[in-house]
Amino acid sequence: MRWQNYFLQQNGELSRFWQSHCAERERHLLYILAKGFDPRMCNGFELILRAGGNGRRDVRLIQFDEGPTSPSQNYRAWVQHNLSELQRLISGRGTVSERTIVMRSAEGRRTESHSALAVFQNVEDFAGYTDVVLDISAMPRAVYFPLIGKILHLLDKGLPAKPQPILPNFHLIVSESPELDASIREEGVEDDAGYVHPFTGGLDRESAASQPKVWLPLLGEGQTLQFQKIHDLVTPDEICPVLPSPSRDPRRSDNLVMEYREMLFDRLRVEPGNFIYAAERNPFEVYRQLRNSIMDYDRALSPLGGTKFVVSALCSKLMSAGALLAAYDLRSEKIGVGVAHVPCHGYVIDGAPESFTTKWDVEIFGLWLVGECDE
Repeated sequence: MRWQNYFLQQNGELSRFWQSHCAERERHLLYILAKGFDPRMCNGFELILRAGGNGRRDVRLIQFDEGPTSPSQNYRAWVQHNLSELQRLISGRGTVSERTIVMRSAEGRRTESHSALAVFQNVEDFAGYTDVVLDISAMPRAVYFPLIGKILHLLDKGLPAKPQPILPNFHLIVSESPELDASIREEGVEDDAGYVHPFTGGLDRESAASQPKVWLPLLGEGQTLQFQKIHDLVTPDEICPVLPSPSRDPRRSDNLVMEYREMLFDRLRVEPGNFIYAAERNPFEVYRQLRNSIMDYDRALSPLGGTKFVVSALCSKLMSAGALLAAYDLRSEKIGVGVAHVPCHGYVIDGAPESFTTKWDVEIFGLWLVGECDE
């Protein structure tokens, strides 16, 4: 298990880690974040800047345009506020460069996953940096899933060389706010679900149609429509819903079961023993539970000639990061895992305040995935 031993810190502990990390020696950071309206956009970058230390603090800003009719356009003033805050923070510490993600082709096809893979072409894109930090707090899943996978792939591809080249550390930053997440709602959900490139798990091949399929959806509030669309895409033979437990709200898992009750029990006849429980605030626990469950199914069903697996993150970004790590790591076991997702045209914030200065209860989590932590 690649991340059997893991690094996960939050809030004050994360701040103290970065203070110690940056004090060890000169650190040159490439900080990757999305250009968006989410009030959490700059929180992680501000935490790292406050840690001090010498070295560059460059920013790669990922811009994605959902189109002039997207409801996200209603929050353009919030985007400008975030950009002004970013410029204030980075003043004199580094540079800001932008890369654009093409969300839709001229023919109307969704292209964000393919476009995200092109943001970094090879490991030389990280030359000169000691640390690469990807902040997914303001990114949609169809963008940060392929980005995480591509960066991991590039760094892993560079590791076998002897002597080993100096490769950067790779960190993931997630700013969580249950209150804010509950108020952000997807608008204009696409008619059909699809697989996030390159995590198709071989399910796009004709030969996969005859193989049994096991679907592991990570459940979250307000996603019953997306759940149904992904089910129609996968047509699974077995469903293993993943519930957040333990969680901050002790009744959250029970409430989710009630929200999905009609589909899970009345229509799909899911057995209660199929439920998987993973800690809401520990993506590595999600990773471990998914990885172990998929490998158990793979061993048990191997006499049938192979099984296809699908995970779907209908949940928080912190838990969804664990799902992505499981899908990536299982490639080393020659087990393909598809990541199914339903895109949308934009987002709205229910009860959005008139002023951007509203203070949200935000917790910042940091994952250290590759680098000196492996030594």
